Amino acid sequence: MKILIKLFLIVVVLSPIGALQAQDYEGYIGGNFMLRNAIDSPRGYCLDLEGYAFTTDTSAPVIVHSCKVGFWKDGTWKIDTPNLGQIYSPDFDLCVAAGELKQDAEVFLETCSDSSLQRFVFRDDERVQVKSDAEQTFCLAVATTSRPTGSNLRRQMRMVECDNTEEIYTRWIVPREDTVYPPINYVASLDNTPPAPTGMAGGGMGGGMAMGGGMAGGGNIFNGACAPCHAPAGEGHQSEFGPKLAGYQDWYITRQMENFKNDLRGAQDGERWAKQMNTHAKDFSAEQIVAFAEHIQTFEDIPAASTISGDAERGKTLYSQACIACHGVDGMGNKELNSPRVAGMSDWYMVKQLQNFRNGYRGAHEDDVLGAQMVPFAKNLPDEQALLDVVTYINGLGK
Repeated sequence: MKILIKLFLIVVVLSPIGALQAQDYEGYIGGNFMLRNAIDSPRGYCLDLEGYAFTTDTSAPVIVHSCKVGFWKDGTWKIDTPNLGQIYSPDFDLCVAAGELKQDAEVFLETCSDSSLQRFVFRDDERVQVKSDAEQTFCLAVATTSRPTGSNLRRQMRMVECDNTEEIYTRWIVPREDTVYPPINYVASLDNTPPAPTGMAGGGMGGGMAMGGGMAGGGNIFNGACAPCHAPAGEGHQSEFGPKLAGYQDWYITRQMENFKNDLRGAQDGERWAKQMNTHAKDFSAEQIVAFAEHIQTFEDIPAASTISGDAERGKTLYSQACIACHGVDGMGNKELNSPRVAGMSDWYMVKQLQNFRNGYRGAHEDDVLGAQMVPFAKNLPDEQALLDVVTYINGLGK
């Protein structure tokens, strides 16, 4: 009998002894689709796509990649969505499909349809079988060999004869809605898990972008770990929820990176993208954070494009009442007051952060004293429209 309990996310907690657990992030949005056997990857393998952030190639064959904590666009999945038996990528609105029903056929993403190659049976033995009336059955599997990419490993996905293939390549933990996976001993529970290899880059293994000792320069760090979401010149990619960084003061960037690294931001449940940054920041040493912040100061500062609209006149009144004392008449901030620049920065991000301050996702940690100072100001904005109005006014500063 299948017992369904609420699942919000399967994550691999990256520590010497990790765990799979559920977390609530504003409703069920999917989770990791994970191979039961870790094989040669210390963090296990999870269903993934080629590329990263805005470079993701949804036309390429599907792969598995060393598992990552958090909600990643290329690694978050739902099953039985949008229809029974389908494996769905919510961020790309595409479904997993077998290329063909034959041995070693590749696996792809396609527009969700009634195709029989998109319909799977999630068997009790943890195999995922293409639904078919044929006598020969085919299941999702991973390749028998892996290839390294930095500190991560990846393997191609393939179709195999279900009962004539070693189970280490064919057993899956699926992100089933309404199921909670209790904390388990990752190393002891997953079959054939080897010791972690020596010489892994960086201080952590969270985001697949570990910062090795040979990457001390801020430019290398930024290009390797940050540009996919924040853009090569720090102008930001809204599609990846990466705000503009060019123009932020180095002291502010350093403080926020330390806040993410030390769990003052992004460690609590509730805000998907802050959690992703929290994971990334743990891979940075203190020296690398400084180098990273210094590198951002070399970017050309071009005001971010306006993406929202509101009542600028009302926003001016609200700004003078709640913001001007710390962020300045020109919105350029004040280091002495620990107030960052707001003029010319990503407006959609400012609105989201005001919402986070209001909703308790930011400034709630007992050690985030400076963040806590923003909470009453955000809460004093009388309504949600006020957030749009004040940011619309900020958009006009310096222009």
